[in-house]
Amino acid sequence: MAKFDGKFLTGVIGPAVFKKYRNMQLVTGKSRLTKEKQTENTHKAATQFGIASTLAEQFRSVTTEIITDFYDGTMVYRFRTDVQKALKQAFNAQSETYHFTANSFDRLNGFEFNADSPVMDNFFVQPEQRIEGNILTIKLPEMLVSKDMKFPAKATSCLLNIAVGMFDLTYGNRTMCPIQSIEIPNGSRDNVIPAQELSFEIEPGCLCISMFSFQFIQKTFSGNLIINSKTFNPVAVFRAVIADGIVDNEQTEKWDEMSVVRDSKHFNKPKMELKAIEQEQEKVKSGADFPKYVQAIKELGVAEFVTYVSNSHTLYSGHNGHQLSSKAQYEPLVVAAVGNKKKFRKYLKMHQAGQTDYLSFCRHCAETGIDRWIVNLSLMTCTYYDQKHQLVLTEPIPNSE
Repeated sequence: MAKFDGKFLTGVIGPAVFKKYRNMQLVTGKSRLTKEKQTENTHKAATQFGIASTLAEQFRSVTTEIITDFYDGTMVYRFRTDVQKALKQAFNAQSETYHFTANSFDRLNGFEFNADSPVMDNFFVQPEQRIEGNILTIKLPEMLVSKDMKFPAKATSCLLNIAVGMFDLTYGNRTMCPIQSIEIPNGSRDNVIPAQELSFEIEPGCLCISMFSFQFIQKTFSGNLIINSKTFNPVAVFRAVIADGIVDNEQTEKWDEMSVVRDSKHFNKPKMELKAIEQEQEKVKSGADFPKYVQAIKELGVAEFVTYVSNSHTLYSGHNGHQLSSKAQYEPLVVAAVGNKKKFRKYLKMHQAGQTDYLSFCRHCAETGIDRWIVNLSLMTCTYYDQKHQLVLTEPIPNSE
């Protein structure tokens, strides 16, 4: 049933669907394809389309302050199409999950949000972007303003805004780094803007979309007036790249939520989560509980873990290359440079029999020169090493049942 607000109809009347769009009345035909009539392939295609549409909207919404409302009429469709094609290329039909690489979203590079005023027609230098660790840096070369910038009539200066949106496609979170700006005056022909670098702190493993926006300013007696409009608003994606590394959910869970990632089975979420592992770890009171603990975290997706005796810092590895790192569990212990294998075996048997707690066992390890142990959950073995990386002992882990 349709509703009339005095000017526009919205809703369904017979075979027609009425919509309001930008102060216009739109009429489309009602789809005759019901859920019952959908084929499996049609349903899958509709699902992928919905994911692409929602993800594209969430990419845009984070950077609304940069894009503003001055985008062209086809922007939403064009952007969604590019995101959809990127997702299609990353989709693994066999596992029905997305597998992203650093360059999965390359097709967004250079995307113009206002096709009537492309950045390439107003900005003639070539910036560079690099990522080192958790720092993304954009380098702007020296600019001769009269040669490298095109100003509209009446513009006295330009505010170049650079933003980096970050998207955690593993756990489903999003945020934006603080916008950095450079004012470029429209002065004499000899006006030179020196080369400079802008740095943004990012999170490893996240999709980073860097964007350039140009706000042109006219000075008036009442103050500065931004003269951008629907017909002139240069804004573009510079680079879209997934940073190296593993997403740290403890950092990204503070961001805004991307429900399309969290709720969809098609995103390759790691089964392994640090909180769940630590909950299982809390149940371990002595070495007698160790086999049951190993079986429990194996079911959480852990394939291997390395524990360092000095402070019990542990690195967990999953089957899909995902890694998690725990924090130190106690004040640092000094590991003996010279080991004592015989004494260590005695301490180990005591621990396995439930005669010592975890901290006592770690102290015994440090005393006898054990630097770390590695547990392989496929082979069900625990191997101990000294500080010289030499193997001291390999023990089979018994069945917990």
